[in-house]
Amino acid sequence: MKILLKYTLIATVLLVIASCKDDFVNVDNPLAISTSSYPTTVTDLEQLLAGVYATQHAGGIFGRAMGPYSTHLWDHTTDLSWQGSPNWIQMGQNNALPSDNFLVQIWPDLWRGVQRSNTLLAGIERVSATASEADKANIQLIKGQALFLRAWYYSYLVSFWGESFIVNGAGGEKMGVPIITTAAADLTETQVSRSTVKECWDFIISDLKSAETLLTGKTWTSATDKHKVGQWAVKGFLGKVYVYTEDWANAKTYLSNVIKESGKSLVSFETYKTMFNGQNEFNSESLYELNMNVDMTYAGANDLSMGSMMATLAGPSYVGATGTPIASAWSNVFPHSKNIARFGFNLGHYFPAGTTTANISNVDQSYVTKSITARATKTVDPRLWVACLQPYVDSMVVAGAKKPISHFLDITELDMEAWSFRKYINLAGTELEINRANGSNILWLRLADIYLLYAETLTHTGDNPTALEYINKVKRRAYNLPVDAPSAVDYKSLTDVTKAPDNVLKNDPLKYERWAEFFGEFNWWFDVCRWKIGDKEAAYYQKIRGGTIQWDATDYAQPIPINEINANTNMRQNPGY
Repeated sequence: MKILLKYTLIATVLLVIASCKDDFVNVDNPLAISTSSYPTTVTDLEQLLAGVYATQHAGGIFGRAMGPYSTHLWDHTTDLSWQGSPNWIQMGQNNALPSDNFLVQIWPDLWRGVQRSNTLLAGIERVSATASEADKANIQLIKGQALFLRAWYYSYLVSFWGESFIVNGAGGEKMGVPIITTAAADLTETQVSRSTVKECWDFIISDLKSAETLLTGKTWTSATDKHKVGQWAVKGFLGKVYVYTEDWANAKTYLSNVIKESGKSLVSFETYKTMFNGQNEFNSESLYELNMNVDMTYAGANDLSMGSMMATLAGPSYVGATGTPIASAWSNVFPHSKNIARFGFNLGHYFPAGTTTANISNVDQSYVTKSITARATKTVDPRLWVACLQPYVDSMVVAGAKKPISHFLDITELDMEAWSFRKYINLAGTELEINRANGSNILWLRLADIYLLYAETLTHTGDNPTALEYINKVKRRAYNLPVDAPSAVDYKSLTDVTKAPDNVLKNDPLKYERWAEFFGEFNWWFDVCRWKIGDKEAAYYQKIRGGTIQWDATDYAQPIPINEINANTNMRQNPGY
């Protein structure tokens, strides 16, 4: 989606001047915009709104850190080829520290999103006071989006740093994060204590309910507006939050409403397998996606950039001129080898036992033949090849030429399944060819998620047959079958066998489908936390290349960064750190 809006700097400038009195911070900046003249119009508010959206792909969020520096480490979606960062290894072992360099990036960027939302909401009140009747309707739409986005940032803050999810009705009294609704005017206003987990989720729900009212009936259809929050994004997000807080009655109401009234439908498998790579954006399955664009001016991980740098960290390895692997980008992370087996892949290894050099000339060609057959016959979950690139079977384009995917560079263990990621990767070139600013939209909330959340809700509200049907709808699409018709691949019960070999997912279709459908999409860690299966997951994955995975009950919550502990005298650290 090509939307060339870069108003983040305006939001930053306004945040500084709106949140500082003369005795708080005195910055002599001749380029600063005075609050006496900004914002005063709906156009000004739209500019600030663009900045709130842009913060979603700041470096500490989806510009780089979300996934490779956070969730994908904690839930072991990834393993590390790069062994030069001890704190990165520790995160993959579930041993994050308050001084962790990556968490120190994530925390302030999420709070920047909250503060920019608050600054916009304050600006809305100011402009509304003198707005014409014609402008007031547009202002209400801007306010609805701002409330949704504030809830969005808060959902990550409480999910990452809240002491617990609400599980079986317990945990709501534990520590969440501070609730802040205004920009601080002096240092004393930054000394805010943590609210409870329940208070945080209630605050998120309140913002979303207000957004629902303000955005009732609103859908965005023009090319420049499709990225904006509409009514079904709000309702879908509310349904998800109600599942996360185990409010099954409200979850059922909202999720059912999205399914029956939104007009959304699962896309075909052919569309599904390409929609994570910059194609088929804003399709019939998408409820809310983060708009990204290739940016040749600003690299990813920069608020001014329109793209994301996440794929630079996960870029594939391919076969070079001499037959050995070459990294297409930084290529620091690759799919944990245990994930390949979880999709049902058990066809051996592309290198025969005893191979000493990662070279295409050493590949077992019978393995390639078996793999191609498995794809055709669907004896392995087809989503494996949507999420991952298989060495010496799949390919990518490098400088206009097709290159086979190789054993992942820097993985000296030649008996390890060292595949590459496929979702959110530039398949038409390397990440360096697009300035490390990948333009693939992030499909943050889509109908398959709604279906599986609805199925989970139905298991808690006494309708297991319908729950099973919605699980099967998602599976049928994965096997390129009609979604609404019974099929040979259907699960026969909620405890039927899946493709997974492990005790966590082997006889749990709901959990397996959430894992397989969203592999590489930033969802699984939150399921691990709310289902309290972290210890079981750690036992399955056992280790990363840097060492043994060590699990403690307190690992569901991340440590509050030490910078925040030092700056806020009322901030309390999470237990275990």
